[in-house]
Formats: sequence, C-alpha cells, structure tokens
Amino acid sequence: MSATSVPVGDAQKRTPRPPRRAMSRRTEQLVGIAVIVVLVVGWLALTLGGSVRALFLPGPADLARAYGELLPGLPRDIWDTVVTRMIPGFLVGGGLGLLTGVAMAVSRPIRAVLDPVVEILRPLPPLALIPLLILWFGIGATTQVALIAFGSFIILVVTSYEAVRNVPPIYLQAAATLGATRRQIFRRVVLPAIVPDIFGGIRVAVAASFGYAVAAELMGAQSGLGYRLVLARRYLLTENIVAILIVIAILAFLADQCVRALNRHLTGWKPRA
Repeated sequence: MSATSVPVGDAQKRTPRPPRRAMSRRTEQLVGIAVIVVLVVGWLALTLGGSVRALFLPGPADLARAYGELLPGLPRDIWDTVVTRMIPGFLVGGGLGLLTGVAMAVSRPIRAVLDPVVEILRPLPPLALIPLLILWFGIGATTQVALIAFGSFIILVVTSYEAVRNVPPIYLQAAATLGATRRQIFRRVVLPAIVPDIFGGIRVAVAASFGYAVAAELMGAQSGLGYRLVLARRYLLTENIVAILIVIAILAFLADQCVRALNRHLTGWKPRA
C-alpha cells in the first residue's frame, strides 16, 4: 500500500452525505392544511359521536346556533373592539414605544433617565394595572385604550431598543469612513437596519393587543367581543364563548397577515434564510 493511499473503510467514513432535501413551500402548506383537517375531524368525532358533552365542547349545530344569536350585533362588537379600542391603543402605545426605544439606544442622557423607568414597568403585567387605571380614569374608553397602549408600549420599547443596539458596528464604521454625518448614519443606515426586527415586535404587539382589548372590555364595557364573553360566561353559554374566540382568532390572523405583507413590501431587500 502506498503512503498516499487511504483504506477503503476510512474513505467510506469520510464520504460526505448528500444534503437533505428541504421541504418545499407547497409541501409545508399542505402539511399545515392536513393538521387543521385532522383537528377538525377530531372535533367532529368527539362532538357528533357524543363522547364530550356540549357544555364542555360544543358541536357544529351549537356553534351555528351561537352565531345566529351573535350575528346581529357582531359587526358592531368587532368595530368597538378593533377600531374604537385596539387600534388607538396600539398606535399610541406602539408609537411611543418605538420613539422611546430608539431614543434610549442612540442617546446616553435619555437612556440614563428613562432606562430605570422602563425596567421598573417592563416586568409588570398589564392586567395587574386594571385597578389603578380604573381609579385614575374611571370605567370607560380611556381606561380601556390606556391598558392596550401600556401593553403595546412595553413590547415595542424593548424591541426597538434592542434592534438599534444590534445594528452591526461595521455598518456604522463603513458609513463614517465614507464621510457620512451622524444624522445621515441614523437615517440611511440605522433606520433601514432596524425595520425588519421592529416588524417582529409589531407582530407580537398586534397579537397581544387583541388580548388586552378583550381584557379591557371586562372593565364595564357595554359592547365588544370581550363584553360578549362576559355575558356568555355569566350564563354558561359555552358555544358562544367558543364562537367569539374563533372570531378573535380570525381577526388576529388577518391582522398578522397584513403586518407580514407590509413587512415583505418594506424589507424585500433583506436576505432571509
């Protein structure tokens, strides 16, 4: 055997394995659809087969009856929850969170002043503030919007702060080497670099805002999806509870799809794995 020869066994061990073929997008979608179909079939089997009482898991007929009862007032409830409470709260809290997080990341004096306040507020559950909000603003739309705004603020202030801090330093150094001013670096380097990360926080904040909106409507609201949940719980109408939860899930899904579409439109230049 020559000095350069390699034993057959070692050569077989060192032969690289062919790369595994990645799942295609269409296959991924089919798998997701199949999972939903399996869940629906399981639900039908449990409810139509009589294995579970309608009190614990309503069947198709129960849901149809619930939607028949809710449908006359459902458009107004959706409007009051989404347009009157959730969107204003999200815009106010999210906008303040973005501005505060970016300002803290780019300015040491601002960070020195606001960082302790944010760190004190960040661990507080928004729902724990309901008694204080009622005491300060009373029972009404202001309290409900304030609760949603606080939850959105906390999510986006942390997201925007970390997004700015995680901008690769080489981007800033390259811009400075080319003679860019601090304002130009911020506008043309930092802002485009943080947009993809901020959209991740926006998606989280939008989803959380639906939960905060429903919780806010537990504070004396006379309309909205959360108010309907209170009524359904009071009279033990499980089919109404499930029907309203399905509506909330659909609305949250549609809102998330809108945010993702906007993200793809604004950050199409960013390569993704």
